[in-house]
Amino acid sequence: METPPGPREEVVAKRIDPARDPDLSVEQRRIIQSLEYAQQQRAMQRRLRGRNALLALGIGSITLGIYAYTFYSGSQER
Repeated sequence: METPPGPREEVVAKRIDPARDPDLSVEQRRIIQSLEYAQQQRAMQRRLRGRNALLALGIGSITLGIYAYTFYSGSQER
């Protein structure tokens, strides 16, 4: 099946600036702001989750290193 020649003009969602669009009601602006805030919170949680995982791996590796060194030095004393 061939696509028709020319640029495709499929518009999924129109980007708007809620502060400048005069067609939006106060309620619609409030909803947009709350959705943007929720999206920012999700992005922040994702970032923190990655940092927490990296920190956990670092602390775990240090702990295992100390544990292994303790066993190694204990076996050297005999």
